[in-house]
Amino acid sequence: MKTGIRLAALVVLAFSTNSAFSSDVLFYTDWSNGIDKHIQCQAPNTESIKIARPADVDLPPMMQATIDKSDNYSKVANGTPRAEISFNGFVYFEQKKEYVIDWSIYIPKDYEFDSKQQELIAQIHQGPNAGYPPFGLFFSGDGQYEVHSRTLYRPDFITEFFGSASSDRGSLVHWQLRYLPDGTGEYAITELRKNGKVVFETNGLPNAYQKDDKAYLKLGLYKAQWLTDPSTVEKRTLFYGPVSIRVIN
Repeated sequence: MKTGIRLAALVVLAFSTNSAFSSDVLFYTDWSNGIDKHIQCQAPNTESIKIARPADVDLPPMMQATIDKSDNYSKVANGTPRAEISFNGFVYFEQKKEYVIDWSIYIPKDYEFDSKQQELIAQIHQGPNAGYPPFGLFFSGDGQYEVHSRTLYRPDFITEFFGSASSDRGSLVHWQLRYLPDGTGEYAITELRKNGKVVFETNGLPNAYQKDDKAYLKLGLYKAQWLTDPSTVEKRTLFYGPVSIRVIN
């Protein structure tokens, strides 16, 4: 099977999940028409986020996110190294509604993992400007995946490590997040699947800021401590395949 066909097959697999329920597609892109005008780009320059094909594999055009330690981040949000797309003002996650978010990433074969610090690759950002994202997916400092579930309250903090991101270099990895936000925890669901297998799950635990109906998706690279703490890398490039956001009825 050709890689391009395999990518399409992953998208079909994603949309088949929760097939017992009807759903409305709030957003979908395969990047063939570029980056939707409603999406916000948070990056130091126009080359940091663009549509491109990975150089080391035969894949359709993807969203390419690149950050360089030498870039000028003074005009980027918080002055922090990042190349992210944001759905703020476009698609929000309302409390006690169930959502399914699908995306894929391609980690280049020569991707060097930072042994000194983590890097965020996907998140649900809270509505308020400050605070911890309710959900975050990272590359950890030792080449694993790291996932966070957070609210404003430290007793709600959950961190888990799983798998080997370093072993996924040169492979297309499909992610699916089933997310039912609830700041009280009564109805809350956070379920993350990697290539169809559940790798993180919490039920009945607070997974959103209370009464926050303005949380939104962000995809791309973010390294909060890159300019201040020890690091073993100077440049990062990661690719994102088709993205869909659905609400389950």
